[in-house]
Amino acid sequence: MRLIWWRDDDAGPDAPELARLLALARAFDLPLALAVVPARLEDAAAARIARSPRTRVLQHGWAHTDHARPGEKKIELGGGRPRAALFADLRRGRERLEAAFGGRFLPVMVPPWNRVAPDVERALPALGYRGISTFHRRAATGVPGLTRIDTHLDLVDWRARRCLDAAEALAGFAALPTATVGILTHHRIMDERAFAELARFLERLASRADLRWCGAERLFGEGH
Repeated sequence: MRLIWWRDDDAGPDAPELARLLALARAFDLPLALAVVPARLEDAAAARIARSPRTRVLQHGWAHTDHARPGEKKIELGGGRPRAALFADLRRGRERLEAAFGGRFLPVMVPPWNRVAPDVERALPALGYRGISTFHRRAATGVPGLTRIDTHLDLVDWRARRCLDAAEALAGFAALPTATVGILTHHRIMDERAFAELARFLERLASRADLRWCGAERLFGEGH
């Protein structure tokens, strides 16, 4: 039996794409981990997310702002940002999500662009975080007190700037060797076709008896 979980990134503004994403999760009765950018969270979006009972909220940095030094790849949790200011923003973001979602919010950090500087990652437990989730590319060094559960299959081909169709997504899923598989979506860049292909993909996976869908609260041991 393989475990499967679903994370979607870049939530914050209230938009038709967010409504479609949440409706799709409800239609298949699937748990969804929604990575929310605290500085971009709109009240209407918070209310919409709160009406989705199997959705849990993770923290997606603070404002999804790039602080990379010249020549570096985009990064918010690192780069040239003074750490005191960065940590203050992360605390402010956590407090905002806790106030908006209560027990639906899990103290799990999802770094924007899936990048985090080693010193920032080491500081996360002291800032109140119990977990971290990025995109699995290579073995990562563990941080005591921080549970790491990554995603493995991104349904966006970023080089071509397009969403995978259902057949491509199923082939990618079949090729993964891991016992726990994280699916990653990005609702804000999805169009009508992308949502239709995602629905076909989820329908195929939801019908399989050899897969067990798992909520983020269980994966990260938060028990909410």
